[in-house]
Amino acid sequence: MSAALRSAEELPLFLCIGDLDVDVIIEVDRLPTRDGKVNGVVKQKAPGGMAGNVAAALARLGSRVRVLGRVGADADGAFAVKSLDEVGVETRFVSRLEGVATFSCISLLTPDGEKSLVKLMTPAYRPDVSDVTEAALNDIGHLHLTSIGDLALCRRVVEVARSFGTTASLDIERADCPEDSAVLLAAIEGFDLVFCNAESRAFVDAKLQRPLAGLVAAVVTTLGADGAQVETAEGRITSPGFTPKILDTTGAGDCFAAACLHARLAARLDWRDALRFANCAAALSTTGLGAQSALPTADQVLAHLLAESAGA
Repeated sequence: MSAALRSAEELPLFLCIGDLDVDVIIEVDRLPTRDGKVNGVVKQKAPGGMAGNVAAALARLGSRVRVLGRVGADADGAFAVKSLDEVGVETRFVSRLEGVATFSCISLLTPDGEKSLVKLMTPAYRPDVSDVTEAALNDIGHLHLTSIGDLALCRRVVEVARSFGTTASLDIERADCPEDSAVLLAAIEGFDLVFCNAESRAFVDAKLQRPLAGLVAAVVTTLGADGAQVETAEGRITSPGFTPKILDTTGAGDCFAAACLHARLAARLDWRDALRFANCAAALSTTGLGAQSALPTADQVLAHLLAESAGA
């Protein structure tokens, strides 16, 4: 597998549209039951948000990336944006909202590294359609939207992708999915590529009463420790997962999406190699605390793949 990139001028510029946040990571021995209590320890605050995580992962892998989102004009917002600046993400299209708290999540982390999230919603959760300006779209090679919950925003992304002659992808989270099947269909139609996990995939297929794979050119479904699969007009390709020493799975799906986009559009790998690259990157991202602390470089991913091949 080769992930050799084109020159910087030839690389596509990714625009990640969606949520930026600060995660409060709390270690617990187990999750609380209904009407129950558990003891927890606050480990740290960490930058997060799906759009922020994808953008940070793309930058770490060597891609050119811009993020469009909203934060509050507060310390958490400044922290989230600074963290992206430090890894090379272009953040000038992140709006700072006065008098509004930055969106955040409570992350309950169990000893096996699995997390459960509580989203603390604010008006800064995701950008508005009006934020998707012509200036933000300048020189864009691909648009990636991390929120299916705003139909107008979904349609705007598809519209501008078509008018600018570029491609667009959508990450489907079950928690954000519209319950109305007509709205759900309208939110998905027109995207070139959709990312989902097994839960959101099952929900969408059942709600629409038709396979998601028939709506868009490519559907990538992550399968946790079992890896991932892609479905296109040519058929289905499945790639097995990796088994690192997991510390925190927060953001692993976002790292996977970023690595998949990087592999396909920047490194121009075929789907089989792209899935393998993305599975490895996502696995490596779980070896640190927080969504962005262990995001790998492309060289680190390739080194891990080479080492695994040599040991096979």
